[in-house]
Amino acid sequence: MAELSREAPVLVLEQQLSAEDYAQAALLYENTLFPFRRYWVRAGICVCAAVLVASAIPWYLSQFATAVVPICAVVFFLALALYFWRDQPRRRLHGAVLQFCSSRLLCLPGKISVYQNGIVLENDAEMLSEFWTDFSGCVEGHAYYVLWGGISRPLLILKKSVLSSEQKERLSAHLRSTFAGRCRLANGGRFR
Repeated sequence: MAELSREAPVLVLEQQLSAEDYAQAALLYENTLFPFRRYWVRAGICVCAAVLVASAIPWYLSQFATAVVPICAVVFFLALALYFWRDQPRRRLHGAVLQFCSSRLLCLPGKISVYQNGIVLENDAEMLSEFWTDFSGCVEGHAYYVLWGGISRPLLILKKSVLSSEQKERLSAHLRSTFAGRCRLANGGRFR
């Protein structure tokens, strides 16, 4: 930490996360890092499976007297697609909100100083200092920067709403140069 505090910070911001902020940022992280966890990907796979099974109904009728089994399979896959489309996002958001509520440190207002070699987070209860090499990667969404894999916190969330447009550009450029190939966009792409 002494090495970080000797240099001038690239950016200093103050923020306070809400449960909704944390849940949306955690969902952004999961959806970017694990594409098959996206609700529309899973629902699409189930709809494709239902169409595939439905296309086998004529063959099944030529071999057997009834088509009860493939019709049940089609109904099952469509019900599963409906579950993934409607209920899974709510459950994942609820799980992230519960995770936020279980930690009293996450809701404290804090001051975050971004340095060339790392980041320092200060609040009333703690002072965390981590180097960029401690993090596995970052993702930039429309409303958040999410850094994952840190030693002290698995997710470090920086809100874009507290930054000016010039600060957003400076922080984006700094994270892109720092993380190189490990910095991703919310839509799954990578910076060049």
